[in-house]
Amino acid sequence: MTDEGKREILFNALRAQIQNGDFGARGRIPTVTQLARTYQTTRSTVYYVLDDLQIEGLLISKDNSYYVNYPPMRIPGAPVFDKYMENQGLTCIADNIIEPEIIQIPDDIADLFNANKGIRVVHRLRRHGTVDVPMRLAENWYPVELAGQFLDAMRSNSNLNVAGEIRKAYGLSIAKISEDLLGRLPTQQEAELLSIVRHAPVLEAHRNFLTSEGKTILYNKTILVAAFFSLHYDYSVPIK
Repeated sequence: MTDEGKREILFNALRAQIQNGDFGARGRIPTVTQLARTYQTTRSTVYYVLDDLQIEGLLISKDNSYYVNYPPMRIPGAPVFDKYMENQGLTCIADNIIEPEIIQIPDDIADLFNANKGIRVVHRLRRHGTVDVPMRLAENWYPVELAGQFLDAMRSNSNLNVAGEIRKAYGLSIAKISEDLLGRLPTQQEAELLSIVRHAPVLEAHRNFLTSEGKTILYNKTILVAAFFSLHYDYSVPIK
């Protein structure tokens, strides 16, 4: 039997066991050595299969062991992440990868969001997820005249809803979101920050959050681990 055939057999067998609850909803699966012995295959074949199961969101790795993650959480759309997690009875873990700071907006981001090059913005980069599973990287740029006063609060509270603070301070609310979405493989840095393998797909979302007058409140780029997100859109179709 070919190596590909052996991998397919092991993948299907473990996938079925996970979905049947043989290891529990969040239980630890047998070690790589045990699986290789049970299925009479090599450790490299086992690692290959475990990577594929992680890509599907069915397994997570922690401390050199593998644990079931079934059914995997599928997060609809792009809600306020911490509030969504709270509604599911989970605690959202957020940490600042880059401390919030005032910078000159990068030219590529200015082009992406139709902003003037050279303007000053408040920048933050955070990682979100549960205690065990990182799920997304969220990078935000805010006009400094709107968000500069909240810089210290962002540094002390990584979950601070800055758009909400802007609404309270200035009466500006988000009325329109312009969004672009693409699927790709993660960079090495993204894979390390999200604890995923390099061939696990991610979704990259670019969003411009605007007031009803067209003023930008927030520029956002989010990298989503594809296994954990289900994006849904409703469209109005004009009648001709």
